[in-house]
Amino acid sequence: MPPEDGTAPQQFGAAMDPNAAARQFALILSEDELCQQTFGRYYPFLAYPPERPVVFVKFGGPEKQAEADMQRLAWEWLRQQRERDPGCNIDVPEVFKVFSRDNATFIIMELLAATQVKDLAKTFDPITWKQNKAQYYDMITEGIRLLSLIPVPPDATPGPYSRDKHRIKHILFRDQEAPHIYNTVQDLEDHLNRIAVVAYQHLPGPPPKVALEKELVYCYTDFNDENFMFTTDPDGRPRLYIIDFEHASFLPLSFLSYAVLGRKPRFSTGKWIREKLGPSLPQNNIEVMQRIDYLFQIGLED
Repeated sequence: MPPEDGTAPQQFGAAMDPNAAARQFALILSEDELCQQTFGRYYPFLAYPPERPVVFVKFGGPEKQAEADMQRLAWEWLRQQRERDPGCNIDVPEVFKVFSRDNATFIIMELLAATQVKDLAKTFDPITWKQNKAQYYDMITEGIRLLSLIPVPPDATPGPYSRDKHRIKHILFRDQEAPHIYNTVQDLEDHLNRIAVVAYQHLPGPPPKVALEKELVYCYTDFNDENFMFTTDPDGRPRLYIIDFEHASFLPLSFLSYAVLGRKPRFSTGKWIREKLGPSLPQNNIEVMQRIDYLFQIGLED
């Protein structure tokens, strides 16, 4: 499980760790002063301290602990991937510390100097961008695939892996949050199939059913263009950072399939992922999940 004190474990010596100073700042900053800076803010995040930012802070309800824990799993896995494969240049921001105060939970993490994929075209002339665009979007697709390979903790249940259980956040559900916490894949499947009965009740014969995979995989399912940022590494190569792990959970693979294929993509990134990753994903549950999705969106919960 994640560290009980909310701090990130030390990984490297400071001489070879570009985050050493920011991590140390996160561990010694005044939590009271940080909390005061967040009062009345419209957006639940800020670069801190405002006058000379060193870290990035997200804050919200207790579900932020689960978001931070899933981000930590991704950070450690991708660190190991880069050690195994020097050609891998995919990363996530390191989480330095998590703490709670006055019913709010704060994630203190690495501050990025990077460009969102949707703004990359502005940094190239049109011909160069056309020649290089596929490289960047292919890296994003590979990042989603790599995250799906994160080893599943033996005690994981459907949802984010954290000290406390939290609801699944996924586009299938109304307001992108499941109405229940599920202890097993069977509980999740049974719930979906109760909704499927209603979805197909006007048709003769037994309703089609969802048949979920029994194994869980790490599903990162928020394909907003703003969640994929690029910088350049010391060797001049593009480095991808994947951010915002609010919608990351351990789920049957069909949930990743649905995020990729179940709805018309809203963002350019989603369109690319659909084209490149979609054909390799299971599609047997898509049609039934689309019917279930509709009923969830109009308010049916059970």
